[in-house]
Amino acid sequence: MTPRKSLVAVAAAALAALTPAWASAQQEIKVGGIFDLTGVTSDVGKPFAQGVQDGVQWVNDNGGINGKKIKLIGADYAYKIDQARALYKKLVNDDKVVMIQGWGTGDTEALKDFVGQDKVPYFSASFSAPLSDPAKFPYNFFVAPTYTDQLRSWLDWVKQDYAKSGGKGRPQVAFMYGDNAYGKSPIAGGKKYAAEIGIDVVDEAVLPGNLQDATSQLLTMKQKGVEYAYINVTTTGVSLVLRDAKKLGMAVKFGSNPYGFSESLVKLAGPLAEGVTGVMPHAPYGTPVPGMTNVVAMHDKLRAGEIGDALYVRGYAYVMVWSEALKRADKAGQLNGPGVKAATETLADFSTGGLSQSVTYTPTDHRPTMTTSIYQVQGGKLVKIGDYIMPRTKEWLGL
Repeated sequence: MTPRKSLVAVAAAALAALTPAWASAQQEIKVGGIFDLTGVTSDVGKPFAQGVQDGVQWVNDNGGINGKKIKLIGADYAYKIDQARALYKKLVNDDKVVMIQGWGTGDTEALKDFVGQDKVPYFSASFSAPLSDPAKFPYNFFVAPTYTDQLRSWLDWVKQDYAKSGGKGRPQVAFMYGDNAYGKSPIAGGKKYAAEIGIDVVDEAVLPGNLQDATSQLLTMKQKGVEYAYINVTTTGVSLVLRDAKKLGMAVKFGSNPYGFSESLVKLAGPLAEGVTGVMPHAPYGTPVPGMTNVVAMHDKLRAGEIGDALYVRGYAYVMVWSEALKRADKAGQLNGPGVKAATETLADFSTGGLSQSVTYTPTDHRPTMTTSIYQVQGGKLVKIGDYIMPRTKEWLGL
């Protein structure tokens, strides 16, 4: 063999050895994940993250993104905004992800300007209403009604229930919420809407992040004659409020946001959860809808012996939505931030098989749905009591 032929052979062999790894890398789509697995919202953050992980595996096992595999690069940020910032920078600058699955309100709002500048589609588990206005935050998305529209829907239920129960005058309502961006997110809109429909918000009880006892807040509510109260903290905090209300003999009709109300509340609070209402943008685990078949199958396969809940369903539903956007972007030859954003905005009445309401995004409105499902604990079970639809008006976009 001549020296020239020898060099050619060596080069060819080297290229052949490298090609499988290179081809594999080309077939991966990197998606970032910012999860709370150990922080103050980990009671709901962990099952959500598990749903995302298992949803990704289902997509990869069933054709991927037009043959390409999703590589989920996720980490725990412990619900700390500074850690979320550091993780975001790593995902965008070092890992070169095409989009990110995020989590909380405080961190998502802290990152929103970076998201827009970097043009990285960011699907948060926060449903904070300002994030739904693409004129301000064009790269932010979520898969549920806004927190504000959820609270407005619950207030519509209050109005109906009050009349049905023979109430006189105006319902007396309290808002109980965490002392953070997530807790406060729907409150201003809720007060505005309550005034519009004839409900008096007579008390606001701020609950600390390390809530151990809500007796003082509840005593104030009792003195003010509160009849209904909406609790905007996660499941553990809701159960503590119900415990202390029972001790005080209060007959308040409690309602909860979607991170405080799920099968886990019934498990944690037991009989104290009876009669509590809650907004549920994603179906309870095991609900007989078409999309649940794959959810249960993956949970049984990967998490045998564990109990599934609506938060797991929520994470899985998210993957169904943004993986469809990735497929459309890939088919258009635009598998990058702007391309995924544009593809997401083509989703119109996209079905998750009943795991959530059908999803629609447009370039001028990122509210995915205006319909909120409300459930009630009846006999230890989550029972759907109605769907409440808010008009899609510009007045409430981003509020």
